[in-house]
Amino acid sequence: MFKVKSLSTKLIILLITAVLVPLSLYGILSIGTSRHYNFKVITEGNSNVAKRAAAEIDLYVTNSIAILNALSQNIGRFNIPAHEQELILSNYVLDFPELRQIAITDREGAEIISADGKSLENRSRDVAYQTAIKGEIYKSDVFISTNMTPSMTIAMPIKRLNTVEGVAIADISLIAMWKLVDSIKIGESGYAFVVSGDGRLIAHGLGDGKVRVLSHENMKSLGIVKGVLQGRHSTGLYKNSEGTEVIGVAAPIPSLGWGIVIEEPLKEAYAPVRRMTLLLTLLIILFVASALAVGYAGDRRYILQPIRTLISATRRIAGGNLDEKVSITTGDELQEVGNAFNNMMDQLKILQEDIRRNERIAFMNKIAASLVHDLRHPIKNIESSSKLIMDNYDKEEHRNTFRRVVTREFSNINRFLEDLLELARPVHLNPIALNICSEIRSILEMFREEAGKKGIEIETVFPDDSIGASADKFSIERVFKNIIRNAIDAMPAGGTLKISVSSTHDATAIEFRDTGRGIPQDKLENLFTEFTTTKRSGLGLGLAMSKRIIDAHNGTITVESEIEKGTAFTIRLPAAPS
Repeated sequence: MFKVKSLSTKLIILLITAVLVPLSLYGILSIGTSRHYNFKVITEGNSNVAKRAAAEIDLYVTNSIAILNALSQNIGRFNIPAHEQELILSNYVLDFPELRQIAITDREGAEIISADGKSLENRSRDVAYQTAIKGEIYKSDVFISTNMTPSMTIAMPIKRLNTVEGVAIADISLIAMWKLVDSIKIGESGYAFVVSGDGRLIAHGLGDGKVRVLSHENMKSLGIVKGVLQGRHSTGLYKNSEGTEVIGVAAPIPSLGWGIVIEEPLKEAYAPVRRMTLLLTLLIILFVASALAVGYAGDRRYILQPIRTLISATRRIAGGNLDEKVSITTGDELQEVGNAFNNMMDQLKILQEDIRRNERIAFMNKIAASLVHDLRHPIKNIESSSKLIMDNYDKEEHRNTFRRVVTREFSNINRFLEDLLELARPVHLNPIALNICSEIRSILEMFREEAGKKGIEIETVFPDDSIGASADKFSIERVFKNIIRNAIDAMPAGGTLKISVSSTHDATAIEFRDTGRGIPQDKLENLFTEFTTTKRSGLGLGLAMSKRIIDAHNGTITVESEIEKGTAFTIRLPAAPS
């Protein structure tokens, strides 16, 4: 048995006992139980995957709906002869294989064209026809077609001069959704599944899960499914339908009312953390044992300095410096501990970089999806109009329509590209004393006709018509137009837009308050961030650019909103010099 023979050795042992052991235990407990390291890090990557998959599914279905809408607009734009309608329908079938069994009916529900070549039917009793003939878009529940693949039916009214003249009906193949869900692999046995609005299982990433889909299994009893169907992004620890403990993350598919859930077995998810905890425990035990052995030998130089080095490095790492390295050259076990510490930090940096790379990939996927969405429709409209004008180039009405469509769509493309360029450009201002009330009245004249057609009443509250602000005329007009456009889009069924202007000795406040659909609370925090949007299309650049412009004016822009009650944007600008 060892005996302590010197005061220095006693101090060394006391130091190890009083400082190193508690610090070591704290490190173990931090890795083993820290919510930030454990649950958040484990679920963060899965949550990004779920959100990205939800966005892709949503984009796939909404694109299909937009394609059918473009078809109905092309057919409904003129009194097109039946053989030309058949040509348009055939082109859509060839260009968009996700649309199946497209049929066009007249106002009475009788099919006049069918893409599948079968005999024409009467669809007057179909709920799809009955919904669309009223001017509404119909989307059915997901069903399993005769070839054992998931599908859904959509129907779109065909309008001519704001009168419904017929209905376009098609089945959307959702086999791409199945393939997407099958491709999601989390660890060795993690998987994803999709539920419809009533909780039915409509896609499952495991092979035997397809049987559960075909048997219409309902998953609504799971708490995480209830939450996602209420539109919430959620995570949780629970037992799945097979009784296995899992970590689950869920993301809603808002435009469809569906949800996607990713489940990873708890044992598998925590395996890396357990391995790291075990490794650190063994290293600490080795370190303590080595330190005690050297301490009994009485050599302070080989204990105190390595301990100080490790403690100092640990503190700097806790402060966020993951590039920290320790240099211990004692030539013994303590040097091995230092080398192991450096290796562990290298692995931690690799893990952090993997997380950042996944986030960048998710970000780029979002940009790519938005680019495809915003550019595909104008190009498709130009293509369809080009095909139509080839057969009707001698008709002035068709030439005029072709000119309008091409001009409009190229204008949309140019405006879209200009928004992208604006992101990289610095904001240049030429502030002057502007009459804010006069500027708003001038801008409103551009929107009054559209607002009137949609049943939107625009009110202005200007206590003093001479209220001014120091601002760049072009930039502020752009901000005001963007906010008014968003307000009108948020009130498709009509409502009220109230614009109020007030001033103090050093600032002018402009409030735009609508009675529209409102913005979900989880969207408000990042509303002014690039590529964040509450609309089904667009890159979400308008409000981001508005924020940059207002910031460049040394002003502020804030938002408050409540679902189904409306949204209010408040802009504060420096007052005009007296």
